[in-house]
Order: sequence, then structure tokens, then C-alpha cells
Amino acid sequence: MFTRRAFSFGLAGTALLKVPGCDGGPVANPALGVGAVDIHSHIFNGRDLPAVGFLRQVVIRDPHTPPDADMLTDAFLLLLKDIMLSGTPTATQELARLNAGAGAQGQAALAAQDRDNVATGIARFQRTSQQSFTAADRGAANRILDRLAAELAAPGLRDSLMTPEQQAGTLADLLYKTGQPGGFSAGDDRAFTLQSPFLQTIRWAGLLTRARYDLMATLDGLYGGAEHIRVFTPSLVDLGSWLLTAEDATPIAEQIEVTSAIARTYGGALVLPFVAFCPLRAVRDRAAGREPLRNVRHAVLERGFVGVKLYPPMGFRPIGNDETTGNWLPDRPADLGRKIDAELGALYAWCVAHDVPITAHANRSMGAGPDTAEHADPDYWKAVLDRPALAGLRLNLAHYGGFDETGSPAALGSSGDWEETLGDMIGSYAGVYFDLGYWTEASDPTSPDHARVIERTRQLIDRHPLALERMMYGSDWSMIGREPSHKGYLAGVERSLSGDLALAPDKLAGVMGRNAMTFLGLDRAGKQRDRVAAFHGAHPLYAEIFDP
Repeated sequence: MFTRRAFSFGLAGTALLKVPGCDGGPVANPALGVGAVDIHSHIFNGRDLPAVGFLRQVVIRDPHTPPDADMLTDAFLLLLKDIMLSGTPTATQELARLNAGAGAQGQAALAAQDRDNVATGIARFQRTSQQSFTAADRGAANRILDRLAAELAAPGLRDSLMTPEQQAGTLADLLYKTGQPGGFSAGDDRAFTLQSPFLQTIRWAGLLTRARYDLMATLDGLYGGAEHIRVFTPSLVDLGSWLLTAEDATPIAEQIEVTSAIARTYGGALVLPFVAFCPLRAVRDRAAGREPLRNVRHAVLERGFVGVKLYPPMGFRPIGNDETTGNWLPDRPADLGRKIDAELGALYAWCVAHDVPITAHANRSMGAGPDTAEHADPDYWKAVLDRPALAGLRLNLAHYGGFDETGSPAALGSSGDWEETLGDMIGSYAGVYFDLGYWTEASDPTSPDHARVIERTRQLIDRHPLALERMMYGSDWSMIGREPSHKGYLAGVERSLSGDLALAPDKLAGVMGRNAMTFLGLDRAGKQRDRVAAFHGAHPLYAEIFDP
């Protein structure tokens, strides 16, 4: 079975890993041993999201950095949408390919595909803006395209006689050109010849045109391997109910089927997905006569999923919703706060009864409505965890480590840093964990916040030693694909933990996998372990991880 001894053996040294990507250079990932876990990742593609609403409310409006005015415009968002939907397979198409035995494409082919899809999206955006935009919108589109050409050192391109397709092809070639000299490590996306957050976001949109299986293979190629991450727990997304844009996105039932097929057929790592649950959709399902927990039940009991993902900042509190909940929605159901509480209560009770953990977004971001990003405050979860019937609930509060989110005493129960609230909760609630997803302040030593965040983390661990029993490694890939340094994320986090924070090997082993196995309920006999054995027991890595 999975044991502390088995995991701890591999925590010395590093190994060179050939990382897939645009330049294909090697990155030195740490050797972690059997059972290393990435508890926070995503493999959704552009079809799985309401693209414009997601980009506007989730990706572009980062509350922690000054906004780039061009990146907040509808024109830029429409460009990204045109890219994200260029050549991007639907869940039905991909499931048919997987059932027919198709595997992952080679990384060179994927890089070329990204480039081609970006070129197609740019050309479509340019033609649409010329043919159907208003004069004002056409002007905004031209400003975005002019900036793209200027940042790619081709300002005269837009005045040429080339067709939109020819211009787009040239821009895409320049966008993916590599060879930047300087002090960047091999395999770092900062090796692109031309670089900026504006350009990197466009490349990230190109990444999301890949098949989900290819995204899983890319994630594994970045951080996985025999001495590296062996277990990934990608979370699905179901955000559309809270967004004001009327857009199509892959239904959660279809996401479950294609992700289950990936978990069943991908041999490079053990894939243990989390299913998304949206309480607003649950309220509407119940009103329409549909059983609100049907997708969660199906995913966990029949399709190899191991947990549930919640996004409170989209518009709801973990419990205690009221007349203000969803009050910006044009089609808000009557008595929504009470109904959402009822659906969440039913979910929590089901998870406790079936030994299923929950991961909740706990960063002040992804706010779909006015001030709803505050609903991510860990303090709101106390009212859930204080219920005697929910004492057995295991909860991962995701996105630890910025130390820049402070509650307002007038609005919230906590007025200190959210990390300090979390530290206090660890001592009071045995089932509370937290992950390091998107912890770029620590992973990137060039971050201006690096020293501050490391010191604050050291102080928190000193005050709350139990934190090292609840801290879990997570990448939040593919979201960190927007960061030029994302290929070095695993190595950077491990370096901060073992070097800057000087964690002992046994404590490091806990953060890099053992704590996650406890959170998942896979370090012991029980309903969760039985389900995983039944669905994943034939996987080539199952015996290596659980019966070394």
C-alpha cells in the first residue's frame, strides 16, 4: 500500500526532463520518488468555457496586478475567443477519437498546431472586424492588431498588401519564434524572441486549442515522469451560470465522459479528476425536475473521479447565502440564497457519507459579480465545518501564499491575511488542507514578492506547525501557462521549500505527495480507496504507487 517510507526514499537530487513546448529544451525537475501528487491542475480546452465571459471575469482582470488597458477591451477578448475556438475539438469529437484508440500527438506537431490555430484565429478576427464591426469596434480591433504587429517587431506589416491570412501567418511565425539569448534556463518560455504579458496571453489562448488528452500529455511532460509527479487531479469547470455572456460551453456531463476516458487510457500518469459543482445550476436543475447531484454521483461512483471542485467567488458563500446572492443576475431565481444553501448542504452531506473531498477556490479572483471575489475568504467555511454532521468533511482551500488578501472587518469575519485565517483553521479543523497552486511568488526567484512571501510562509509555519501536515503541492496548470516561467514551476516550488524554507526531507515528502494522499483518502482503506481500486486498479502505475 502507499506508505510514508516508500514516498520518502526518492527525495534527493534532480533529473533532467525533456519538457514539451515551443522550444523543447530540458528543465531540471526535482526527483521526488513514488507517489508525488499535483493536487491542482486543469486540462480543459477552449470549448469547455464561455470564452468571453471567462476571459473578462477570470483571466484578464487579475486583482493583484495593474491592468493592461488593451487586454481589458472587448476587441482583445474577441481575438482570444477566435483563437481559442480555432481547430479546438469538442468533447464528443475527442471522445470518439479516444474510443478509436487515438493517443497524444508529438510535441513538435502540437507546437505547429498551436501556431496554425493562432494564425487562423487572428485572420478570422481581422476579417470579421472588417466586415461586420461598427466603425468604433473596427477601430478598437485595428488598435489590437497594430499593437500585436508592433510588439512582434513588424509594424509595417499592417500597411502591406498582404491578405489577412498572410498577415496572420507572419504574425504567428514571429509570435512562436524562439532563441532569446540571456540568462533564461533552457525550456523557459522567456526564451521566446519576443515576450510580454500581451503576447504570452495570446500564446496561452493557442495552447487551449489542443485536445484535452494532448493537454494532459503536455502537463505530464512538464512536471511528470518516473522521478517526478505521478498523480494528477485535474478539475473540471462549470462557470457559465454566473456569467452574463450568452455563450456555448461543453456541458459538464460531456466533460465527465471525455475526462474519464483520458483517466482510463492515459498511461503516463495516474489521472484522478475532480468534478465541478455549480450550486446555481443545481437550483435550476431542481426547478426543472432534474436531480442536482446526478453528475457528481455519476462521476465519483462510476467514472473514476475522486473529488468535487467549487468556485465560491463566482457568486456564492460556502453557506449563509441571502437576498444579495446573485442579485446582479437578470434571471435570478426567487429565494436564491436559501435554495443555494440547500443544494450546498446536500452536496456536503453526500461528500461526507461517500468519503469524497472538496477543493474550493480560495483566492480573491474569479469574481463574477460585484464583490463576490470576497466569498473566497477561508473564514466563510467555518460555518460549514462547525456543523457536527460535517465534521468529517475534507476541504482543500486552494491558492495559498500571496499574503496580499486582507478581509474587511465590516464585511467579513476575518480582518487579517487570509493565510493567517487558514493557519488558525488548521488547528481547529482536522479536515482542512491547502494547496500551492499558482504560487509564482515563491516559484520564480525573480518575483519582486519572492522574499516577502517566503518570510511570511516561514513565520506562518513557525506559528502553525501543523501547516506542514496540510500543505499540498499544486501547479494550477494550464492557468499558469500564461506565465513565461511556468515550465520551471515544479522545480521552483521545490527549491523554495527545500532551500529557502529548509524543510526536512520527511516534511517535503508530505507537501509533495503524502499530505495529498491523506486528503484524497487514498492512504487508508475506505470507500474512496475501494472506488479508485475498482476503476483505476488496472492502470500501469496503480501498483507502483499503492503497492510498491
